[in-house]
Amino acid sequence: MLNCLENTRNGGYMTNIDTDYLSTLVTRFKAFNKPTDAQQLIIALGDKLDRTDDDDKKLNVLLRAEKKADELAKARAGTRKLIDAEKAQARKLEVRKKIVWGAALKTAAQNDKEAALLMQFLFDNGYVAEKDKDAVRADLQSSSK
Repeated sequence: MLNCLENTRNGGYMTNIDTDYLSTLVTRFKAFNKPTDAQQLIIALGDKLDRTDDDDKKLNVLLRAEKKADELAKARAGTRKLIDAEKAQARKLEVRKKIVWGAALKTAAQNDKEAALLMQFLFDNGYVAEKDKDAVRADLQSSSK
């Protein structure tokens, strides 16, 4: 199928084709439901057993473009990974702050009537989600003492 590593043809033109990469692309593109025109041309030229110099030139241009597209996709994936890691770190910090402040308020409410009233206010006025009220209801009773 892909037996052209180096061909010397009319006029001494030599082309180097990465047959492993070409084979990988042809296999991948054949699995696509709707390959692009460039991908269809790579499939056609990759399957062609007796390519001309012109075919090899076209194939080289297409392969270089696909390699650049692969590099771009990898770079974008790397960038996305970095951005996602930064966002995750910011979310973790925000959650930690909430836990620390919540624990501080709970501890203060055990000894301070105003903090206990603040906890009751937060509970009664929609600052605690309905699904979480059962989990914290006992804290209100112990802090109001």
